[in-house]
Amino acid sequence: MRKSLNLSLILIGAFAMVALPSCNRNRTLEPVLINPAFLNLTKEEVFEQGEELLGQRKFARAREHFAHVYENFPNDPLGRRSLLAIADTYFEQGGEINLIEAQYKYRDFLNRYPGSEMADYATLQIALVAHKQMERPDRDQEKTYEAAAKLRDMIALYPNSSYRALAEEKLAEANDRLAEHEHIVARFYMNRGSWNAAVERLNGLIDDYPTYTRRDEVFFDLAEALTGLGRTGEARLYLERVLSEFPDSDLAEDARRRLAELTT
Repeated sequence: MRKSLNLSLILIGAFAMVALPSCNRNRTLEPVLINPAFLNLTKEEVFEQGEELLGQRKFARAREHFAHVYENFPNDPLGRRSLLAIADTYFEQGGEINLIEAQYKYRDFLNRYPGSEMADYATLQIALVAHKQMERPDRDQEKTYEAAAKLRDMIALYPNSSYRALAEEKLAEANDRLAEHEHIVARFYMNRGSWNAAVERLNGLIDDYPTYTRRDEVFFDLAEALTGLGRTGEARLYLERVLSEFPDSDLAEDARRRLAELTT
């Protein structure tokens, strides 16, 4: 009797061990729950509500709407737009974690739909994530370099994009930030009397960033650094450039005065 009971318990245990994975497998096949609020709405209506919520900066609720459309209609044009819209909610919300998530979602879109007519937008947004993360000009410029490189890539990949003007505008901002950083470093050398290092940095700035918005200051500083090295002839040339290229500069009067001093 005891042997028969033990055998029954063993068989029951073995059945339970076989049945348990089967139950787990069945659990994964359960349908995804749908928000009841979306049941009587078309995908277009859900998407439009998501856009309204995004406009109101209600990011989490907007994401819920876009996620519903994307998860249920991933191959529909509106489903694809919804994946981009999810990325946009993270981008607009901002903050380090959200920007990382936004960049991941934009990349996911490009991986899934590389031939999409919105690929240029997704590529631009990846660059703008780095642009949003740029530090002040007196700090590390890793993200600024990244933003500039990605913006150049976007312009090269999609030269006829309707977003090209925006990409060029943001690229100019990134380049100006990098130029200002170089200018700060050059002035650091000037304050220490390291004239050779300052001249090298300022010359590089002039060559690498021709659209720098404070170019008149670079010319004036370069004249000062050259004067410190006793190269007054070259210094006069840069002072003359301040006057000829930037006649309305706040430094114009100082440039005239310094030029007079170096000429006498």
